[in-house]
Formats: sequence, C-alpha cells, structure tokens
Amino acid sequence: MSLQYWINVNDKNRTEIATLKNGYHGDTFGAMSVGYVPEFFGNFKRQLFSTRQFPVPRQYHIPKGLSVEDYQDYCLDKIEERFAKNTVAAFVMESGAQVAGGVIIYPPKFQQRIGKLCKKYDVLFVLDEVATGFGRMGSMIQYTAQNSTPDIVAYGKMLTGGYLTMAATLANKRVYESFLGQYHDLKHLFHGHTYTGNPMAAAVANENLLMYKQNNLISQIKKTSKVFEQFYDELSGMDVVGDVRHKGMLMGIELVSNKRTKTPLRSQGPSINHIFYNEGKRHGIYLRTLGNIVMLVPPLAITPDELCLLLQRTVHTIKSASSKVGARV
Repeated sequence: MSLQYWINVNDKNRTEIATLKNGYHGDTFGAMSVGYVPEFFGNFKRQLFSTRQFPVPRQYHIPKGLSVEDYQDYCLDKIEERFAKNTVAAFVMESGAQVAGGVIIYPPKFQQRIGKLCKKYDVLFVLDEVATGFGRMGSMIQYTAQNSTPDIVAYGKMLTGGYLTMAATLANKRVYESFLGQYHDLKHLFHGHTYTGNPMAAAVANENLLMYKQNNLISQIKKTSKVFEQFYDELSGMDVVGDVRHKGMLMGIELVSNKRTKTPLRSQGPSINHIFYNEGKRHGIYLRTLGNIVMLVPPLAITPDELCLLLQRTVHTIKSASSKVGARV
C-alpha cells in the first residue's frame, strides 16, 4: 500500500522502505524483508528485498560513552538524515516495543519523534500493532498511548482473541483516497485475499471486542500488570540476570554470564533456548525463550494470582536452569 500510494500520486522517487533493526513483522518474504531478524531469517537473505534499517535505542545495550538520551538522539539523527534525501516511501515499526526481537521497549517519546519526522519529510508512517495493540502494552490502541498517529496501522492476533484467524489494516483518508479513480486509471489495490471479509471471523472479533468492554479488560490489565513489579528486585538481584524489561503484560529477562560486560549467557551443550524451555516445563510453565532472553507473554485475562504463580515459577526455572549451564545465580 505504501509503495503503490506514491505511484498513485505520481512520485516515482519514493521507493525505499525504512525500518528499525531487530524489528519483527511476520514470516512472508515481504515481512521478512522489513523485519529482518538474522537468527530467524538468515537462510532466506538472498531472496529478500533491501530495506533501510536504523538502530533502535535501548537502555541496556548502548555504545560506550553515550547516555540513553544521547543514543536516542543519534538514532533519530540517522533516520532524519535518510529522510532528507526524499527517497523513503514509508517508515515501518512495531508500535510501543519490539516483541519477538527481545522485548525492546522504546524510550518515552521515541515513537512520537519518529512520527513527527515522517510528517516533516512527508514519509508514510506505518505501525505494526499485531503484537502490541489491544491491551498487550497496557492500552487498547498503543499508538494513542504513544501520541503518534500513523498513516497505516496493522492489527491481528488479539482482534479475535486467537480463536479465528483475522487481521485488519487501517489507512487514513489521505492514503485511502489515493486508490480511488476510474477503473482504467488502475489505481485500485489488487491485493484481495481468499479469506478477506470472512463473516465468521468478523463475528468472533465483534464478540471479542464486546467482551473487552463488558469485562473492562484494559483496566484489569493495568492492575494485574503491577504484579510484574513485585518481582523486579528478585530477578535483577540474580547474577545471571542482566536486565529486566517490562510494560503492560509483557516482560523480557535478559540472561548474561557476566553482568559487568553484559556477555549473553550461552551453553556449551544444548542451546539456552532448549535448556530454559524444558526446565520451565519441569516447573509447570511454558516459557518463550529467544536466545538468552526469557519472554513472559501471558494471556491478557490472567488473574493476579495466576501471574504471581507464573513469575514465581519463572524465578525457580532461571535458578535451576542456570546451574545446569554452570552460571552463577
């Protein structure tokens, strides 16, 4: 949609897609190109189209000698430098945080500042809320919480609560109207998919949205998510835990072999993923492990007691699994 928008408005120079390094947007070839995570997609690199990728600021891994604020400004300067060339069609990013990339939660106003740069240089601002919208980060619509209105935004997953497959792409009036015209203008979007507008999926989504309201789910999430905070000190106090990142119903625990050097925890035998996943099952929980990062992505309707149990067992899992790889706890 972003690329065709510029063709429809007769600007042939806007052909580049810009995005953040370490972002994840799905597993089709287009999505792999925009959200290229080497660990996931390295085997397909030759088949992917090129994108302009920019570093994402984080509070844990930043270049030596820079503060968090300095590094954020550096990242934004790099983006603006490319925008000024007037070749970027769209900037695509996950809204609020990078999830599959290791739970990288953006600094305050970072997303908002990118949105302002897009507006300044007339670049389409495209947000992916498939994993972060509908309550995951603590708000129904994450871009409103970030104060950054996109030109195009994508939703999925929690739209139907996961019971049926459904996704939705929204566009503002400017983008929408660029596809209007006479048939012979060929401005229309040819990408109609077999299951587009599936009435059963739409009915499930409507019922799910109604249940959000009936159960006041967003308010419940804000209360329940405070349980995560009760475990900050215990987790951070472990020698094997380098960083704990949390927002809403999402937590990332980064495991290290050396806190001072921030060296990722590794195993001489089976992969860290394998060890921690199996150890979690032994403690009665399913963990999503991404290399040396343990992710907690519980159901949005989880109760405070259930979340407390999950976190307690996560602590026990980290302690027991770490000893198996010879790490100090």
